[in-house]
Amino acid sequence: MAEPSPTFAAPAQETASVSMREFLLYFLSLGTFGFGGPIALAGYMQRDLVERKRWISKQDYLEGLALAQLAPGPLAAQLAIYLGWVRASVLGATLVAFAFIAPSLVMVLAISALYVAYGGLPWMQGLFYGIGAAVIAIIAAARSSWSR
Repeated sequence: MAEPSPTFAAPAQETASVSMREFLLYFLSLGTFGFGGPIALAGYMQRDLVERKRWISKQDYLEGLALAQLAPGPLAAQLAIYLGWVRASVLGATLVAFAFIAPSLVMVLAISALYVAYGGLPWMQGLFYGIGAAVIAIIAAARSSWSR
């Protein structure tokens, strides 16, 4: 009978200690100011949480990314929720979900309310065209920095 071959596991990466408050503030900030689509947001999470701050291990990040890609729905939100679960179980996942998603919800509700109240005004239409142009410029700038 042949001996089983040894398996080589990657060494566990040391992660830095972080308070739940700091962790949630990161996701609140990313949810508020993070633009560029789900792939860009996932990249920001890897850069910030794994490489710079070392709050999340690379293995946990990669597992979360794989799970988020397999599941239907918003990739960046699912990844953020998984990372919250890694740090603090169900409570962490719930709080991170709220911190990451709430800013977008508030922005959409505010813009919707303004549109309903002032939708027919020319300045309101110009505002929407300006926001669209700004988002396209942000995506183009991010894309050009990725190719370097």
